[in-house]
Amino acid sequence: MTQLSIVEKQLSDPAFSQTVNLITLTNSCGLCVTLSSLGASLWSMTVPEKNGMSETPVDMVLNYQSLADWASNDNYFGITAGRVANRIGNSRYQHAEQQVVLASNEGKNQLHGGPAGVSKVFWSHKTLQDSSSVAVKFSLHSGDGDQGFPGNVDMEVEYRLNEANELSLTYKATTDKTTPICLTNHAYWNIAGTTFDNTLDLELTLDADRILTLDEESVATGEFLTVKETAYDFTQPKAVGQDIGKITHGYDNYFIFNRDNDQSLQPVASLRDPKSGRVMEILTTELGLQFYSANFLDGSLLGGQGKPLSQHMGVCLETHGYPNAVNHPHFPSMFIEPNKPYRQTTVHRFLNL
Repeated sequence: MTQLSIVEKQLSDPAFSQTVNLITLTNSCGLCVTLSSLGASLWSMTVPEKNGMSETPVDMVLNYQSLADWASNDNYFGITAGRVANRIGNSRYQHAEQQVVLASNEGKNQLHGGPAGVSKVFWSHKTLQDSSSVAVKFSLHSGDGDQGFPGNVDMEVEYRLNEANELSLTYKATTDKTTPICLTNHAYWNIAGTTFDNTLDLELTLDADRILTLDEESVATGEFLTVKETAYDFTQPKAVGQDIGKITHGYDNYFIFNRDNDQSLQPVASLRDPKSGRVMEILTTELGLQFYSANFLDGSLLGGQGKPLSQHMGVCLETHGYPNAVNHPHFPSMFIEPNKPYRQTTVHRFLNL
């Protein structure tokens, strides 16, 4: 019988600037999570084939076959995104009469914290275990001026796998200057298994009546759109592919939860595979999530199963604060202060495994 376990190994390869630490957490149900010190990232999450039909575990997140692709990771597979996830328009913001200019990495805008954001560096780690869970806590110091952001910031990301088949992600950050923080995980989920060509048959539910409107560069404009009677309505279970053809390229939108700024841990989303019956529920303290349907995977790279990584092969469900909030004062603030630390928790709960 499988038991709670933690296995660590080191990976040295010329593709990486230093040794990568890989940590695998396993619970007694056989749910298995492999995490990496590069970008405090989720490299793999497997579950035994349902009903024991195969000895090959089912991987529920996209990954790369090549270590060189993991080293560059231009698609942000599984990483911790930050200091500020998503896009900041014009790579700048005004705060307390000071204009802060950030490093750009998507045209004139900044995406996921900049060209050398926290997803691109190595985090330290320690492992934790108790009678009902196993965990890895990653830590990182980001110096004042990193990617243009003010303040020395110390961050922690803890991944905890428990016996209830829940993977909890808890993020913390402290600073010595007022600065924006907005962290999330960027895993590409396919709970049917990464051997399937796409996620269009997966059924998604989002407790969100509104999305943020975007400009032509996918930067939040500060306005809102009601999802009712649009392709963005996932308030009832709906196949990812049902209305995707009505949207150019596919989904890459921020959905605002129906929670009246209540930041207690609440269920907000679910993803169901109608073939296997597997379900992933998402609970979070955040106010919304970015739903991205892997629109720009073009088949040029190979996944861990040896299949080309093609369009819509995974879905990202990134729980975090409002994008570009630094430039829209009416959005909930993402600024933290020396006496006001950052914390968010997101739980992925797996059912019918």
